[in-house]
Amino acid sequence: MSSRIALPGLCALALLVPLVPAAVLPGAANAATCVAVTAFLVVPVVVLRRRRWAPRLGAALLALLAVAAATPSLTGLGAPSPEELQVALTLQHARGGPADSAALLSSEALSGLPWSGEFLLLLALACLAGAGLLLALHRLLHHQARELLPLRWRWPLAMWSAALVLVSVPYAMLVGILASGPSEMGMSFIDGVCFGNSGELMFATAVLALLPDPIVVAVGFGLWALLAGTGHRPAARVAGWLTVVPLVAGDLMVSWLPVLGCGLSSDEVTSPVTSAWVLYVLLPIVLILLAVRLRRAPR
Repeated sequence: MSSRIALPGLCALALLVPLVPAAVLPGAANAATCVAVTAFLVVPVVVLRRRRWAPRLGAALLALLAVAAATPSLTGLGAPSPEELQVALTLQHARGGPADSAALLSSEALSGLPWSGEFLLLLALACLAGAGLLLALHRLLHHQARELLPLRWRWPLAMWSAALVLVSVPYAMLVGILASGPSEMGMSFIDGVCFGNSGELMFATAVLALLPDPIVVAVGFGLWALLAGTGHRPAARVAGWLTVVPLVAGDLMVSWLPVLGCGLSSDEVTSPVTSAWVLYVLLPIVLILLAVRLRRAPR
């Protein structure tokens, strides 16, 4: 693989990543925000990517925006919290006004921006990812070309393929069950106490758990192979390590939290954690962690 393939791929990813929060949490304000971030912070950098200062400046601005979005209590971003809304309602009622939260939010008595804490968290993660992609774009364009040493691809490719097959089997079985006709499915809820009563942390874990494992592994493999093939082995290892994060989050939400007493369900839920299941869900993770350690082939 050459830089002719890596350059368009990095540009496309840099343009698409800031739009992910609007796709996960649709809404007019969310979509407008993501489009604005892409239009004003990413598109100019992609157009001016040959200038040395452009990718660095774009990455710095995205990192600052990520910090601002991740700390709404300090920056004032986001909608008012329930505590702030309750205090404002109490003050308005004491002044003789109606205790109507909708009217209060539409008035000037409580100025709140239309972004939820979940969206701001996703926006912060997307901005950090975009900053990393812009720095990778800068490195690809402006660093001196290095000698691409031959690598041992056979075993890593075999392990990535085995991991993809293993994570695809449960989804294939689920699709087969749903396609066969009506079926009964259970539902359980997770207690927020297990996440320290942090709604943002619980939401982020749930979003990662909902990502389809086959797509996660396929995208992670593609990014790993792209970076490794262009000589960026450390970045390729990081991409491989990040691939297992959604897999761990999904196993945590589905298997382990209900067993640890974090599930809220009126029905008795059979524990899905067995020795065979533990080995099955851990095997793709171990395979990916071993596969990313790509070694050079002897000359």
